[in-house]
Amino acid sequence: MKLIQKAAFASLVLSASLLLSCKTLVGNALSTALAGANDKGVPQKKKASAADPMIAITGETDVTLVGEFFPTVLKSYEILQAANPRHIGLMTMTGSLNIMYANAFVQTPAETLPNEEFDRQHEAFERAKLHYLRGRDLCLKALDGRHAGFRAAVLSGDEEAVKKACAKLGKYDVEASYWACAGWLGAFSLDPLSADLLGTIRSPALILERAAFLAPDYNAGAIWELLCNFYMSAPPEFGGDTERGLRCYNEALRASGGKTPGPYVTYAEAICVPAGDREGFEGSLRKALAIDPDADPSSRLMTTIVQKKAKRLLEHASDYFLEW
Repeated sequence: MKLIQKAAFASLVLSASLLLSCKTLVGNALSTALAGANDKGVPQKKKASAADPMIAITGETDVTLVGEFFPTVLKSYEILQAANPRHIGLMTMTGSLNIMYANAFVQTPAETLPNEEFDRQHEAFERAKLHYLRGRDLCLKALDGRHAGFRAAVLSGDEEAVKKACAKLGKYDVEASYWACAGWLGAFSLDPLSADLLGTIRSPALILERAAFLAPDYNAGAIWELLCNFYMSAPPEFGGDTERGLRCYNEALRASGGKTPGPYVTYAEAICVPAGDREGFEGSLRKALAIDPDADPSSRLMTTIVQKKAKRLLEHASDYFLEW
């Protein structure tokens, strides 16, 4: 949700900033303000505020409204990033927004299309993959800016080289690490037969394990959710591990305090479906739907998006389980 807050803030600032000269627009100060992190990737502290006007975005329940607004913000960030290409904070933010856009506003709506609209769905999935990888590459470039050679190492497919690269990551690298892997695994989920993605699929798991060690409570368990999905869905020869996947789910639930729907949806999809556990599937989705979006207005938008998915999965439960 912090990303959406930053994006909303950007839309307000950019409206005025675009009237300024190009030199002013791409300055480090503005880039840092819009990214929430400086040119070295170090997060910047915000001043305390009595009221947060960005609640108008993060607290929105009209997903379509935000989805129509999002591309303008995304392209504005890409213009800024292209003009200030070495700003690590801006690289990470721009990459993050590409991945969020791919997931929430391209892939997720496409998943609801009926079978007869296969061509339209395929086209949307290709667009989602494009943005997943664009975001991943920007985040890897940001990590490379802090640790020279990191990108080449994790894309090499050499597990020992990846482990050495991951060992260099520190607390300021967690944001870029998480989003790089979210994009990586998102693209892989849409194209699991891609030789390039399949040959490097152990890399995001190793990066995420390091990130989880550095920040186990990051974004209410988001790292653990990604790891759970990976370990439960990947074949053993590519790093799949059911026992590890269950532990990651429990860590996600702990970090979220059971107050966000994400871990419950992850459990239903990643754990219950492969196990043929329809009762657990439906029970977990009902837990996701029982969460009150108004309990945390700052995350109402994301809660709404995830609950829409939970509702759709519950309504189509029979598609995932054989009835004898």
